[in-house]
This record gives sequence, structure tokens and C-alpha cells, in this order.
Amino acid sequence: MWAKRGKDLIAIWLIGDGVLTVIAPHQRALLWRLGPERLRKSTLWQANHPFLMGLEGIASIGIGVWLALRQYRETPRPWYQRWLSL
Repeated sequence: MWAKRGKDLIAIWLIGDGVLTVIAPHQRALLWRLGPERLRKSTLWQANHPFLMGLEGIASIGIGVWLALRQYRETPRPWYQRWLSL
């Protein structure tokens, strides 16, 4: 049960993060410009390439939706359970 809850939370995070990145890629990258010099350079590069950040956001949404759909897909029952439930 905890594994499913964890996957559900990851899907929620991916979808929400992706939507925010698609809405405002430049501002979102600059929001997280902190930490070591290499990380600050990385976020500055992301802020200077908003189109690529938008694509990253779309990919994040897609992965989150895929994970959520896998979570809620009904598991197939064995043939003998299908026949006996009629």
C-alpha cells in the first residue's frame, strides 16, 4: 500500500511541476537559482532556454500521467476467476 501511495505522490509532483514549468519556464528556473556555482549556472542556462524548459515540462506531465494511469489500471484476473464470477 505504501508503494502505491509513494507512486501516487510522485505522479502528483511530476504533473504539478510540469504544469508550472509550462506556464512560466523562465521565471520558474530563476526561482531556484541558489546553491553551489555549478547549480546556479545550470539554472541560468535553463532560464535562457525557455523553449527547452517548456518541453521538459510537457515531458514531466506525460510521465506523471503515464505513472498515474499505471497506478489505477485494473489488474487482469485469471481466466478461472472470470468464469466463476458469472
